[in-house]
Amino acid sequence: MRLLVSLSVAALLASCATAPTAKHESGPHARIDSFLNACTAQGFSGSVLVLKDGRALLDKGYGLRDREAQLPNEPGTVHAIGSITKQFTAACILKLQEQGKLKVSDLMSAHLPGVPVDKASITLHHLLTHSAGFPGAIGDDNVAIDGGEFTRLAMGTPLEFAPGSGYAYSNVGYSLLGIIVEHVSGMGYERYLHDELLAPAGIARTGYRIPDWTQEQLAIGYRKDGARWGTLLDHPLVNGGPGWHLRANGGLLSTTHDMAAWVEALRTNKVLSKASTDAMFTPHVEEGEGAGSYYGYGWAIFNTRRDTRLITHNGGNGVQFADVLWYADEGVVVVLMSNANQRGMQDLAWEVGRMVFDSTYAPRVPEAAKALAGVPDGPVGERMKALSAIIGADGDEASLKKWFAENFGPDFLNDIPMEQHLSVFKRLRADIGANVIAGVEQLNPEEFAVVLVSASNQSRWRVMMQLRPSDARIAGLGVEQVE
Repeated sequence: MRLLVSLSVAALLASCATAPTAKHESGPHARIDSFLNACTAQGFSGSVLVLKDGRALLDKGYGLRDREAQLPNEPGTVHAIGSITKQFTAACILKLQEQGKLKVSDLMSAHLPGVPVDKASITLHHLLTHSAGFPGAIGDDNVAIDGGEFTRLAMGTPLEFAPGSGYAYSNVGYSLLGIIVEHVSGMGYERYLHDELLAPAGIARTGYRIPDWTQEQLAIGYRKDGARWGTLLDHPLVNGGPGWHLRANGGLLSTTHDMAAWVEALRTNKVLSKASTDAMFTPHVEEGEGAGSYYGYGWAIFNTRRDTRLITHNGGNGVQFADVLWYADEGVVVVLMSNANQRGMQDLAWEVGRMVFDSTYAPRVPEAAKALAGVPDGPVGERMKALSAIIGADGDEASLKKWFAENFGPDFLNDIPMEQHLSVFKRLRADIGANVIAGVEQLNPEEFAVVLVSASNQSRWRVMMQLRPSDARIAGLGVEQVE
């Protein structure tokens, strides 16, 4: 399962440890290349493409796509793109709408069987905008679950809020959209995507199994500890692709060039009408109260400091990571794909984008994490033990609120609605439960990564903790499953 809880993200990002600023030669290509080379020395590996008005400012691979064989990443290396997959699913829905086979205003129940009363008001628009109320995930990516079983499981899962009344990023909703694509089109999800959208755009190296991957260069994924994870094709598949915990919401394989061609196909209305692309890029729902960004259909929309549109999405599974930034009013596209999701590296594409627009900007290079011998002594270690214990404990909301008051810094406690704090910890209790601390890394003087191993199923979870230096109270949290 790819549960990624991002609480007080701005605080976490602001606290990232950094090494000295990389020295840059003049010109955007040289400056960006120098920065990425410095990042590669700290563990980055992947492929990066930067376009300005259709001209490549940088098109290069960094590090190794296969460490054992010592094969380098190249511009054409095939990477996993994670949740960037969602925009392709959204495009399938919009194409089916153009074909008169459905409407985004349709109730989900018009296209899926067995929809219960509590989900009867969910529309396709709700699924597309993460406003249906489904949780982030309901199972592990690598479980070979078929569409029928996944649908039954989703229909039996309680909603986190009434449809249309909130926002919660949900892989579940997009998997259901993929199943709807199959029901309505009469074709497999990947086949419909390929035939109706990718092939007309001349995109041949994106998919799950349809491309001839034996002729391609697939990037091998590596965990943060350096262990080989492999590729999507090394993990369980069902009916020609990943199970439905992953299919249609994530897991597609692609290249930087294919993603740039996809953006261009959308920009020029080559595969979707202007009405459809306008709907895709409309800021429909704010991504959380005060987020400053909005979710369209499969894309997030920001306003830049230059009062222009940034249309973007990223994706990752804790091993591989990808980011697409399209500065739609300024003719700039940044595509970054990595096969080693090192800490502090998730914002490299954003740093590159800023370098394109600011010739004086010199980003700092994230440092590698420092592994500790175990849980440290003193208040920091006690806070880690307390977090592990509360995740593994039983108790009602009152006990959780009391724990929050004792362990959270006041800013973190008050900046996020109590309902969201409670929801997150209830999910952590359900997904992790009783656990042991298996490792600790220090990311900087105030930020730590704690690996928890669930006692029930041995799943491993990486908890990012930002702690206040004055009293070691929690000032930020992020959680992801690492295997």
